[in-house]
Amino acid sequence: LVFFISGPNSYWYHVPVLGQMLHLQNKLGLTLVQRSGPSARTQTVNACRPCNPTVGKRSSKARLTQRLSIEPFYSTTSTRHQSIRSLKTVMAATTSAAPTWTDLKEQLASSSTAKELDEQVKQLALGAGKPDTNAKLRLFGHQESEVRLTLYRDHAAWCPYCQKVWMMCEEKQIPYRIEKINMRSYGDKPDWFLKKVPSGLLPVIEIDGQMITESLVIMQIIEREYPGDKVMIPTPDSDPEGFKRANGLLRLERELFSDWCSFIFRPSGGGGLFGIGGGGGGPSSAQKNFEATLDRVEAELGVAPGPWFLGGTHPTLVDLQYVSHVERMVASVLYWKGLQVRGEGAARWPNVERWFRAFEERPSYQATKSDFYTHVRDIPPQYGPGYSDDNAQTKAAEEYVSGKGAAWRLPLDLGMHQLEPVPPEMFAGETPACHEAAWSLIGNAAAVTRFACRGAGQKGKKQFQAPLADPYATPNLDLEPEVDALLRGVAHGLLLGPSKAEAAAAEAAAAVGSGKKAAAAKCLAYLRDRVGVPRDMSYPAATYFRATLNAAIDHLK
Repeated sequence: LVFFISGPNSYWYHVPVLGQMLHLQNKLGLTLVQRSGPSARTQTVNACRPCNPTVGKRSSKARLTQRLSIEPFYSTTSTRHQSIRSLKTVMAATTSAAPTWTDLKEQLASSSTAKELDEQVKQLALGAGKPDTNAKLRLFGHQESEVRLTLYRDHAAWCPYCQKVWMMCEEKQIPYRIEKINMRSYGDKPDWFLKKVPSGLLPVIEIDGQMITESLVIMQIIEREYPGDKVMIPTPDSDPEGFKRANGLLRLERELFSDWCSFIFRPSGGGGLFGIGGGGGGPSSAQKNFEATLDRVEAELGVAPGPWFLGGTHPTLVDLQYVSHVERMVASVLYWKGLQVRGEGAARWPNVERWFRAFEERPSYQATKSDFYTHVRDIPPQYGPGYSDDNAQTKAAEEYVSGKGAAWRLPLDLGMHQLEPVPPEMFAGETPACHEAAWSLIGNAAAVTRFACRGAGQKGKKQFQAPLADPYATPNLDLEPEVDALLRGVAHGLLLGPSKAEAAAAEAAAAVGSGKKAAAAKCLAYLRDRVGVPRDMSYPAATYFRATLNAAIDHLK
């Protein structure tokens, strides 16, 4: 394929056509030869004459447009700039060292992890498959016409009150639909939802046309309407002692929640006006109260055989009521206070650890569990700022959870021995984790690229309480070619595996012009800091993705 242009002065006219040529070259594997200068006109006429003997009487632009059946696709300055950006992105795809997205998709197709994820997508479309944050319909063998219940939960897949209801629907395997709504601190709620629920509260279930709020009430109604084989709460008639014990445990959960709030959302100064400090450098009274109440929870978990509060073979409403907040407590007391509740470094609460491990074997919890980083970023907008203690344990935890130092740097070392323990049931190995991250990135490449470009763009005029949420931000699309090439390098590194990921990311970073390296690094950091678990991917996949992004960022710097 030979493409002739008449010279540099006609650059604007040839931009959209050249963009199409580069697209054809990339897609069809054609060889593109670009020529300009006085001889181009004669060569163009000679080349085109077999197609149209009269073509020599027309302008070079008209001849080329006619021959290739390409319509000019800009008429204003704005669309002209869009054409330039599209051209630059195509040119970046053909000049970058990283493979094209098409090539990456072909490489990914051979991954067993990708095949499993593709099959999961197919199953979800049928209302089947494993629990998943992207599910919109769950049937469990029922007909869609039998669905009575719709669950309205948060887009971020983080809300603790939504999590417990979501898990209960999965555990009881009731047919239901899912609608996702923003939490207030992350964006506007749609008008149609506010007409149904003026308070805007989440979660909500709509059952037989009736809207019901408040998670504990919702769970009781689900148990009443769908009794099934899995009994989630004893009744005063069938099991009066069990009913009494369940209510006592629910009251204890509220005590633990209150003590956690006093511990995290107030400073732990030495004595102080409110008497919450411990004085003499020891634990504050708030910490002592929290630990004492957690000791009581530990004792209650040892009463019945097995890991669950009420015994039996499955978690009940009591377990679900606890787990959504205790999961967030574990992350927050470590991050802000340096107190380790879980993992090999914590031996004080073995029944709590056994209880968590039992949950981590269950698909309903695997699909809904978040990571420590997502928790400590999402807690303040919902509950208020956490107050950090000034000690070595807190500083080490803050560095680890925030991904500073070596925490998000290749090579990674995930497992039960870390501050954030990862059980084998939720970590199949580094290759599956890397390929899961690559699958998420490659399958949404265009949207992820534009999202990352917000890092060097303009903040939205309307801001929300969550500092990482900016739904109305404007991306800087002048950086789209560079960010696209960098993300292809990151995806390539993830497919190659951790031992080669840094080299692939470094190669992509080296191709970025020196004048754009700093801005491109901001874009990758913007994306890295907004990867949410479980909304976007699992914790192991997210950690390898963040670490590979950091490899590119480090080389850009």
